[in-house]
Amino acid sequence: MAQTNSKAPEFKDIEKIDFLPVEQHRLDNQVPVSVLRAGSQDVTKIDIEFPAGAIQAGIPLIASTTANLMLEGTRQKTSVEISEKIDFLGAYLNAQTYHHNTVFTFLCLSRHLPQMLEILNEIISEPSFPQHEYELYLQKKYEEFVFEGEKVKTIAGRKFGETIFGADHPYGKQLNADHFKQITLGQLKDFHKNNYKPEMARIFVAGQPGDKLMPLLNKYFGHSSGKYQHTDFSLPNPQPSKERTINIRKEGAMQTALRIGRPLFNNHHPDFIPLQILNTILGGYFGSRLMTSVREEKGLTYGIGSYIMPLKQSGIWGISSEVSGESRDKAIEAIFEEFRILQTDLVPQEELSMVKRYMMGELLRNFDGPFSTADIYRTLQEYDMDFGFYEKMINTIRNISHTNIRDLAIQYLKPEDFRIVTAGM
Repeated sequence: MAQTNSKAPEFKDIEKIDFLPVEQHRLDNQVPVSVLRAGSQDVTKIDIEFPAGAIQAGIPLIASTTANLMLEGTRQKTSVEISEKIDFLGAYLNAQTYHHNTVFTFLCLSRHLPQMLEILNEIISEPSFPQHEYELYLQKKYEEFVFEGEKVKTIAGRKFGETIFGADHPYGKQLNADHFKQITLGQLKDFHKNNYKPEMARIFVAGQPGDKLMPLLNKYFGHSSGKYQHTDFSLPNPQPSKERTINIRKEGAMQTALRIGRPLFNNHHPDFIPLQILNTILGGYFGSRLMTSVREEKGLTYGIGSYIMPLKQSGIWGISSEVSGESRDKAIEAIFEEFRILQTDLVPQEELSMVKRYMMGELLRNFDGPFSTADIYRTLQEYDMDFGFYEKMINTIRNISHTNIRDLAIQYLKPEDFRIVTAGM
């Protein structure tokens, strides 16, 4: 009879994470290329980033519309021909616009890199911006805008950005119906011309691209239309709303969306990493204080969470939930009560140890594989950082004390620094 082992495996704390090595190259036009060679399959993911975000556009809708219209046809291919070619190769292609940049991403078998790079080069350098596709896209986006605008979470979310940063601040400026009437095809073409020059790119490669990667990248993206010096836009300081609480009534709503938050700083600030630990305790995982108090003990919501989001020149600390209308004030009161408890009572060592293990486990999960690691590395590079940031995070998680946590709560969880936005009943 086979013997069974009834003893549980020994538990060990995570001491460190072995990050994948990153090769650094430059194309003939000095475009930086970062390569993470890893993985057991001959698959490659390439991100090509341009300084073509909402900040550079200045007007909502222009940056994202430009990027999406670039995928809808070139001087040589229609949108249908592009889609059919990508489908035939079994590849994936997408464009995503953020505050400060737009990223074109494709994933394919490594043997199809020449064809995919040729297609992407054509999309970036020779988009045709067809009038018909432009009109269809705008109509679809407007319908989505109107439909989403009926949801209380969308109403609260849009107002929340304005409330935290100010309606005219680049981070607080929101899309509205008038923008769909003001945008023109000429604006998109000008934005493309000014922000998608080959020498403005940054390239990130992950997987097993083979030994012909650099010649291929040089062939399609190594030329130059002129010298480019990367510069950052200097943004004004946030101007939070003078109103501390904003309630938006939505007729017929069954729930009330709740957003509470404050302006913060980005991940260069010395308190950014310690605050990530405090935030996890507050509302950053399923066993958090907010989930325990507001959801499980008081039964005021099905879900609640908090987050810290760094921005290139700012940041935000936010809490989000949806509650029944009659529970709104009780939920807000319960949230601020958790602030008070963290400011006055030391976090029990058992809870702090559990949160530390949770965060270390999440870090391991986030760095599982070359593609997710490359995504993290690209984000770090946007902030002029490397994996040293996460080495510092690991060290902070291991060494932070419950006294440090209380001191941070006293400094950063002052209710008067937070703004409240609700939408619904």
